[in-house]
Amino acid sequence: MIKVNVPKKVWWGLEAKSYTEIAQELPSPDNSLRRWIAIYAIYHLNFNNRLPGRRYYSFLEKARGSKYLVVEFTIEKILLETRDSIGANDTTITYSQTMDSEEEINDFLTSKGVDQQLFTPPWTCDYPLD
Repeated sequence: MIKVNVPKKVWWGLEAKSYTEIAQELPSPDNSLRRWIAIYAIYHLNFNNRLPGRRYYSFLEKARGSKYLVVEFTIEKILLETRDSIGANDTTITYSQTMDSEEEINDFLTSKGVDQQLFTPPWTCDYPLD
């Protein structure tokens, strides 16, 4: 069985529910944008017994029933520089793909040319969505 090539410590943190996503910032071909890719552990999210007022981004809601979601998006730099908070409506999703195995993640990221060794917990790469 093929495992993802994400650093083990980072992957274990995702699997152990230390965080619900891992991410990395990617180079952007447009100087006015910043770009990220994230892997979400959808199966960690509790869609049925949420705390009152707890909402998930629509791209997470659409991934219900899947084990993982890989999402890539861009955000305008000016928004990051001028706003106190950023939401999913401020992003432009480049692609969003649900997956149910580590092998699928590995194959998908490899086909996209993403260096899996650069994934980190979200707070270490300025990941803008909470």
